[in-house]
Amino acid sequence: MKRHNAVAFLLLGCLAAGAMGCAVADTGAFGRLQDEMVVLRKEVAALKSGSSPAAPGGGGGGEIQSLRKTVADLGADSDRLRTDLLATSSRVDETRSEMKRVADRQAEQEKALQDARKSADRVGEIDRRVAALEEKMGKAAAPAAAGAGAETPPGWKSPEEMYEYAVGQVKGGNPKKGRDTLSAFVTQHPGHKLVPNALYWKGESFYVEKDYENAILSFQDVVDKYPGGDKAPDAVFKQGISFLALNDKKNARILLDLVIAKYPRSSAAEMAKKKLPEIK
Repeated sequence: MKRHNAVAFLLLGCLAAGAMGCAVADTGAFGRLQDEMVVLRKEVAALKSGSSPAAPGGGGGGEIQSLRKTVADLGADSDRLRTDLLATSSRVDETRSEMKRVADRQAEQEKALQDARKSADRVGEIDRRVAALEEKMGKAAAPAAAGAGAETPPGWKSPEEMYEYAVGQVKGGNPKKGRDTLSAFVTQHPGHKLVPNALYWKGESFYVEKDYENAILSFQDVVDKYPGGDKAPDAVFKQGISFLALNDKKNARILLDLVIAKYPRSSAAEMAKKKLPEIK
């Protein structure tokens, strides 16, 4: 009987050591550890039942107590293992949630970056088109030539009278004369508050003549020199309409979209919203 108890004790110690060594590495070991504990408890019960007559001698009682302590230690270890596994599982869930939040933020930032790149590409395309038009039409020499040939009636009472006369010529069917007067107005009164309007109406004078390429360039003067002025939204809108007249629907859409995005509260933006659906 003592030999049997010794073997059981040795077996119990091996199982305990093996279970503790594998518990952290393999979560499946937890189930096997519980099964082994059940077997050990049965063996202890059998030992208690088989060695009760020898109890007065005290020889088997010490081994039984030792086995009980070992089993109790194994139970405590299994409880600790269960707690550790639960804590680890909770940390894994938190980590997954945080990784998802980070991934969502990265996706939002990437989308914003792509939108910014698309807008930059659109503006760049327009700039290239305008630069090509400037080169083609010899824009650099145009203002000086226009100013030199302007017919300026003598005795203007005020700059405003000169401006009103020029705009009236553009609207009244004499765009060339109106344009020359507007050029002279800009040259003579470069700091006047009506200069942005004069540049805009120069663009309109070309548009009336169906010289859409020069119209686009003249409207660009307004955008370049007075981007925050009242006429800038109208100038961009008329650039889009001029491109449309040239059957360049792609750049027309880009410019009308730009009016809506850059000047959302302007009347030009409202006109652009109505015009865009008409472009097929």
